[in-house]
Amino acid sequence: MSHHNLQDALDAVPDEGGIAKVHDPAGEVSIDVIEVDRLGVRVRGVKVGHADPVDVSTEAEAIPDRLRAIPEVLIPVEVAPSLGGATIRTKPSDMRRREFFEVGVTPRQTEVKRFKIGEDGTRGVTDWTMTRDQLEGLIDQARPPSAEE
Repeated sequence: MSHHNLQDALDAVPDEGGIAKVHDPAGEVSIDVIEVDRLGVRVRGVKVGHADPVDVSTEAEAIPDRLRAIPEVLIPVEVAPSLGGATIRTKPSDMRRREFFEVGVTPRQTEVKRFKIGEDGTRGVTDWTMTRDQLEGLIDQARPPSAEE
């Protein structure tokens, strides 16, 4: 993915937020943007497509070590290739402020979201902030090694 393509997609997001899409031969990237400025971005989720299908079991084992843009330890919690996916989450002891990351892996896509557990025990999607460079790193790291340049 070109650095300029990502920057252009982020710059095109309206003030009220929206979806930034980057078309890339390695797979389309879709970012649910809440707010963006020249240095950083606040997002609700990031989807990274895979041009070639990945083995869900292999990705579930590899992605916790590869996804260094997430500042928490990740562990696979459900790996079900027969059901078409895997779920990787923040290690419970690494949770902060009742929030955690969840990474969903399917053969064609990796999706990163952050959740917050409410006082009543329900969980809901929440946003998080990072620099544009950190976002680019997260996208690159969410790609399977065969798609990295």
